[in-house]
Amino acid sequence: MDNIDNVVDQQTKGKYWFWITFIVLVFIVATCILLLVAGALRDPTRSMHGMVSSAIWTTFGPHLLMIGLFCILLSGAGFWSGIRRISAVALLLTAAASAGSAFITFSIVSAAYSAGGSANPISGLWLKPMEGNGPDHEIVFSEVNDQELRVAMYRAEHVNSEAPVMIYIHGGGFMTGSIVETDADLRWFANRGWLVFSVDYRLWTGEVATWDLAPQDVACAVAWVGQNAAAYGGNTDLLSILGDSAGGNLAINYSYAAAKREISSDCGGDTLVPGAVVVQYPAVDPLAIYEHGFPVTGFEPKMLVSGYLGGEPIEYPERVHAVSSYTYLSADAPATLIFAPEKDGLVPSWSVYRFADYAQLAGVDVELVRIPFASHVYNQIASNSIGNQARLSITERYLIERGLAPNNSQ
Repeated sequence: MDNIDNVVDQQTKGKYWFWITFIVLVFIVATCILLLVAGALRDPTRSMHGMVSSAIWTTFGPHLLMIGLFCILLSGAGFWSGIRRISAVALLLTAAASAGSAFITFSIVSAAYSAGGSANPISGLWLKPMEGNGPDHEIVFSEVNDQELRVAMYRAEHVNSEAPVMIYIHGGGFMTGSIVETDADLRWFANRGWLVFSVDYRLWTGEVATWDLAPQDVACAVAWVGQNAAAYGGNTDLLSILGDSAGGNLAINYSYAAAKREISSDCGGDTLVPGAVVVQYPAVDPLAIYEHGFPVTGFEPKMLVSGYLGGEPIEYPERVHAVSSYTYLSADAPATLIFAPEKDGLVPSWSVYRFADYAQLAGVDVELVRIPFASHVYNQIASNSIGNQARLSITERYLIERGLAPNNSQ
């Protein structure tokens, strides 16, 4: 009988420690989620905690919510297994983590629907890489100083002669980035009937500043598209220009200057004025980025701005004026959609809001879409994330409304 009691006692102890181990793990996971929730409420321009947390939610929000709910189930199971006191505390902690995750995730989803787009957190659990099968063609449109500048072309399998044309300008702080870094998004637009061109431009190095060269390259790229799009089935009368971050600066500056006839291509060809501009977290105010952006190691805002200008802003006020998007504001500017993540630590969110206000005062038709709890490149970490879904669907809605979408999208 004593042997039987000992066996039962050992089984009880084993079960006890089994659940204690699980509850401790639940504590750790729930605490991590709560730290991310707390960080999402902080200013990312002043806190690494805020920077890291805000970079998480538009990609992994649904996953964190599911993990929190699973931890609630584990805490409840521990409670009913007799580990009641510690399980009750864990249950409260996991409930708070799940509530915070749900609030943040559904705030992002709600913002997408409010802006006329969509974001499905269930499908957002299945993330996909931003790298796809690549463009249909890569073509050299210019060669400067022994450097080939390329355009990546994406198009649907069957393109008619009236396909609207979309030009995309990548970001990267004017220092890095490539024409295929958002490959999945570019293919998404092409599959819906756009003829998409992602264009190259010169990036600054320690030896060469490109504040005046990159805009020339963009103008040449647009002129090249104007001369060649028809051969691939595109109609440049239905032109939109998209850009992210540094590319957003170049997209706005080119489009607004072209509308005022203040820019021309050194490569020949016509200066095309797009029907609409769509930009995300655009670097419209270099001084705001220089002075207030959070210094992420290797991608410090001061380094990016001074590298692009070729020196400190105070040394070159005329260059600051030339790259500032405020310089090109006028009532002639094309309609503009601006995505502004509310927790952007690199391009301070308030600087984008302020530019949108000034653009409206200048007579520009501006729509500002604020993405809550989102950071810089909120849409680019993974394809099919809720942030990525929001960006694509809102852009599509906007271009449909302006008659710049394929017939099958309208």
